[in-house]
Amino acid sequence: MTKSLPAKISKQIKQAVYKKADEHGYGSRTRADNSAFMDSLVADVEVGGVLKNYMDNAVIRTYIKDAILNAYAKQRGREILSARSATDTVQQLFEVATSVIYKHKDNGKVVSVCRSDDGRIFVVSEGTVLKWETALRKALVLIARQPGLTVDGRTPAICLQLADINANITDGDKKHIKTALLAISVKARFFSG
Repeated sequence: MTKSLPAKISKQIKQAVYKKADEHGYGSRTRADNSAFMDSLVADVEVGGVLKNYMDNAVIRTYIKDAILNAYAKQRGREILSARSATDTVQQLFEVATSVIYKHKDNGKVVSVCRSDDGRIFVVSEGTVLKWETALRKALVLIARQPGLTVDGRTPAICLQLADINANITDGDKKHIKTALLAISVKARFFSG
């Protein structure tokens, strides 16, 4: 029983889910918390109750997660990071002025390459607190694909700009991430929305 979801209804459901996701703190909750939240959305009259008129119950949860909540998380991350500067991050973390010499956009996230006056190279990758590993991977992939970034046998310094979508990260969580990254000489800067 799949019927086409009208654009107006789709927009209303998306707005309702975004509001509820903000209230729930979706971007910074555990998987178990978010799983329970998705169950509540499926049971919610305003969300799942409307969707069941257009799709089978078996796909409602998948639709909410894939079509709405994934877009929500990406949008919130972009909003937080859009006003952040790669050069400011390098300045704060390494105490050196740089200029951006290259930018690569991937799925709405930016990986910037910066150079200091003394020739050092820095790769600044954007991501979310929950998926900091993805931001790290994107920086490493860029370095691997651009062999010219290695100067005198030294690979670029890496720093991550991480968005905390709902400003719920604890100091302990930040310390844990920073400690893990410092083990491989990567630095991180956190931004809240």
